[in-house]
Amino acid sequence: MNLRTAIVEDSKPDAERLKQLLKKAFENENMPKEIGVILMNRIRIIAVLAVSISLLGIFLLLYEMYRVAKEYARSSQLDRENQLLAVESRRYMELRSYLEQTRHLRHDFRQHLHVISGLTEAGRLDELKSYLSQYESELSDARPTLCVNAAVDALAGHYDYEARKQGIQIEWKLELPKLLPLPEADLCTILGNLLENALHASQKLPPEERQIKVLARMLSPAMMGLMVENRYDGVLKKQGGVLHSTKHDGQGIGLVSVETAVHRYHGNLTVETGGNVFRANVLLNL
Repeated sequence: MNLRTAIVEDSKPDAERLKQLLKKAFENENMPKEIGVILMNRIRIIAVLAVSISLLGIFLLLYEMYRVAKEYARSSQLDRENQLLAVESRRYMELRSYLEQTRHLRHDFRQHLHVISGLTEAGRLDELKSYLSQYESELSDARPTLCVNAAVDALAGHYDYEARKQGIQIEWKLELPKLLPLPEADLCTILGNLLENALHASQKLPPEERQIKVLARMLSPAMMGLMVENRYDGVLKKQGGVLHSTKHDGQGIGLVSVETAVHRYHGNLTVETGGNVFRANVLLNL
């Protein structure tokens, strides 16, 4: 073996060693890149999970808020309906009381007729005149008939009595038929609530300024109009353009009850205020 051959053979281990060193260096150079990619992938997964959890939390929060709002609206609606039922129950009891009084008056009138008939047959004219004079004085205290419809007449009679007892001048013009083209309870609900509000507003005025006007008539066979007008002290509670009660917080139950009954007949309720005069106009399509 000559010198050149020996040198080549001696250099082979060095070349192999260099190759291995380069391979290791290359592997060490790529290792940080692979770790960076792994970390970025993990960060992306964590971010996606965090965003998903956040969106789920927001959705659950919004759903809970919706559920609470819906429950609150339902509770408020039930409270309002209970209040309306209480108002209608009171109105019914008032109407029933006046119908009962009317029944007693008819019974008493029959007894008066028996007395008059007996005195006439007996020819006791002087006693008959005296009895009729006493009966006439009793009749002068009785209220007049305000409407040919019995239910409306009974309701109007109640509020006529209450108005005069409070020193309120009230004017009636109830041009309605004996048989109404709608349930009497619905009309009494509308008229009764408007009259109650009118009486309450009039109580705040000096006696000489207390005045109420009531008008109800058929505009056509299929349309009825009502108007209740009263003077008031000029103070109105409004929120968002909606009238609120001056007796308590929130919208007045009376007007809510009127609106409910009016909408049942696809009608309109309009309110006019000006010059310390409050006017409620109702139009019903029958």
